[in-house]
Amino acid sequence: MTDSTWLNRDHQLVPGKELFRSERRFHLLAYTASHGQLLMRSVGRPDEPGEPESTIDLLFKPAAVVKIRDDYCGLAIRCATEAESEQVKTDHTSMSFGRDDRVFVLESQGEFDYVVAMAVGWTEGVLGRTQQSFFNDFDPDRPIWPSQPLFGVDAGLNIASAQELIDALLADDNATMRRERHRRVYVVMTRVIRPDGPDVTGAGVFLTRADAEDAQAVITAKSVDCWIEELPIAL
Repeated sequence: MTDSTWLNRDHQLVPGKELFRSERRFHLLAYTASHGQLLMRSVGRPDEPGEPESTIDLLFKPAAVVKIRDDYCGLAIRCATEAESEQVKTDHTSMSFGRDDRVFVLESQGEFDYVVAMAVGWTEGVLGRTQQSFFNDFDPDRPIWPSQPLFGVDAGLNIASAQELIDALLADDNATMRRERHRRVYVVMTRVIRPDGPDVTGAGVFLTRADAEDAQAVITAKSVDCWIEELPIAL
């Protein structure tokens, strides 16, 4: 079960109103230039032995100005007062702020930071082993495993090394390990036209693009429609 909240309306974002509070530790997880998404996460130990860990994903979107730390021990978020909001915007005179740009104040251990964004939201629940975050779901129009916490330009921070891939292939099956890292592989696909319609299938999986291109050349030489798809492996 997951609990979700998304705040982006005037009646929800009243100046000075506290929006969120938790005594848990939060860390900066991801940022993407696509839609200015800023994601923070907290992973909490269960109160009862044997229960799965609870994850809180906290998202600001689109983030125009950011002054934060990479780690918070306890976190409260509130809408800035009108005076605080005016001061933050005055400090960034080069920015052109719109009516819907809000100043969110982040408070932790008596210190204050802020994010200027149009909306903030969070989801709490048990994150699946191959689920990168609550804010990047599988898209039927783009049938590929989401290998990063946020959709958009991939900074490459969770790309595994070749040695990590080797270790994963050699390791015993671990059904409980989180699949937070990934490595790309290259799948050579073929399409053969048959009487009952096209038959599309994967001809082989290769660890390097050079090997995939070599196989593609052999297959194409047989007059078979062939292309390469780059897919992530969850480690």
